[in-house]
Amino acid sequence: MGFKSAVLLGLLPQLLSASVCPNLMPGQSYCVIGTVSDDPEPTTTTPSTTLTTTTSTTTTPSSPYQPTQPGLAANCDKFHLVASGDQCDTIEAKYGITDAQFKAWNPSINAQCTNLWLDYYVCVHVPGATMISPPQPTPTGPEPQMPGIVSNCAKFYQVKSGDSCWSIDNAAGITLAQFRSWNTQIDENCTNLWVDYYVCIGV
Repeated sequence: MGFKSAVLLGLLPQLLSASVCPNLMPGQSYCVIGTVSDDPEPTTTTPSTTLTTTTSTTTTPSSPYQPTQPGLAANCDKFHLVASGDQCDTIEAKYGITDAQFKAWNPSINAQCTNLWLDYYVCVHVPGATMISPPQPTPTGPEPQMPGIVSNCAKFYQVKSGDSCWSIDNAAGITLAQFRSWNTQIDENCTNLWVDYYVCIGV
């Protein structure tokens, strides 16, 4: 049986030393102990490839008018942020809309308007809606103001606990008729003055 010299030397490593076996001759037969096989086939390693898939996420910008009352009209294009003291009628008057319109666009608000949520947005207009009157102009002067103050008010007074229309009128030297004409949302019995809000006492 013939085999390669590398295999023979692997079985008889002492052959590498000329002092041990100086007369190794080509063509001669030698006895070896062990299992003889050809040179091992070279080992091929295939590099592994790991593919990483990245999924991009697209975020749609949310409406800047958040949070909103539940059930608000999906096509609403004008909003009002509910403030302390707001009522349905004052909001409706401010934007020139009817109570029916306001309730239709904000169906979660009950008939008595007792569930307006402070610091939440409500809808005050949808495309194609007809207003019953022009929206009230944005008031000038100190804030917060009672709703319905005339736009040309030149002198303001901040309501304090215990105030009444008559005490304010007397201190300002004006009549009740003047006071109510400049503060159009004050009822005839003056029961809806809001503490810490400004009223108009001169134009």
